[in-house]
Amino acid sequence: MKIRLIFSYDGSKFQGSQTQPHKNGVEDALYEALNRVGIFNKIISSSRTDKGVHATNQSASVECGEHFRDLTRLKSLINRHAHPFIHVKQINIADENFQARYDAKARLYRYIIDHGTYDVFRANYCIFMPKFDLNRANKLLKNFIGEHDFSAFMKTGSDTKSPIRTIYKAYCYEYKNKTVIVFKANGFLRGQVRLMVANLLKALSLKDGSEPLNLAVKNQKPLTRIPAPPNGLYLSRIFY
Repeated sequence: MKIRLIFSYDGSKFQGSQTQPHKNGVEDALYEALNRVGIFNKIISSSRTDKGVHATNQSASVECGEHFRDLTRLKSLINRHAHPFIHVKQINIADENFQARYDAKARLYRYIIDHGTYDVFRANYCIFMPKFDLNRANKLLKNFIGEHDFSAFMKTGSDTKSPIRTIYKAYCYEYKNKTVIVFKANGFLRGQVRLMVANLLKALSLKDGSEPLNLAVKNQKPLTRIPAPPNGLYLSRIFY
């Protein structure tokens, strides 16, 4: 029987989502929790996130025995061992052909910027900076929408067959004293979202950053190659 897990995790406590040689990846901790309840098969996650990046609705598939039919109890048992930094929110029985990564049609990320006073207890979960013009930011974000070659917006050493990605949505909104930047695409390159955020912030610092950002996307000449910090980034939803 194949099941699909929907779970959240605190990325600040791991060296990334993928299994690591030193066993400090999200998948390592989740695999250990599954082992404790009698599930020993490989976990297939929908997306990989870097060190420090969080998830509110990561998705993964795994094979398990037919006796795990009480999914409510199974969720409770897994969470007993996955807590406090991973929390399984939902478990569904999946089609035997379901593959969490390759069946995903789109992914949505959010980046959180706090405009309040720096707080050491929240520093792992957002970045702090002064407010900026929301309307101007939304106009700049439109430069990313569409199908583009994002070669210049990925980390060096990335192993990808194609750097072409289609951005469906790119916008930001204000929530309380925060700005939330949203990106939805058919897929993202390694480090792409953080580099897009960094280039947006760089463009906002210029007197007229629209044209430079437009050229950065079209000509693969980013305004900065230093990605925004990982602590503000959240994998928020997977679309199938």
